[in-house]
Amino acid sequence: MFQETPPDVEVDCDQQFWDYFNMEGTSIVNVTDVVDTTIPAPEQGFVVGVYSALLAAGAVGNVGVFASLMRSRRRKSRVNLLMTHLVVADMIVLFIVIPLEVSS
Repeated sequence: MFQETPPDVEVDCDQQFWDYFNMEGTSIVNVTDVVDTTIPAPEQGFVVGVYSALLAAGAVGNVGVFASLMRSRRRKSRVNLLMTHLVVADMIVLFIVIPLEVSS
């Protein structure tokens, strides 16, 4: 049912397998050459500051608009519904995406 593989093919496959793992002649990166990225760079502080300012300004503005839309006693129009959905989507970005972006 199964045919046996010739011995020379088997030896060639074994040789290719071990040649793949042979590190001779390749450049090996020294662990001490790797830059430590746990120390924040100065521009990272600037980015965190900008995101924090955007988060604060967006939170104040969107929560204010959302509160005024919810307190409105007049008839709920399509524009009010659209504005409510836009504010909710913007708050999702502000309170979920921006903190994830800053932490990465």
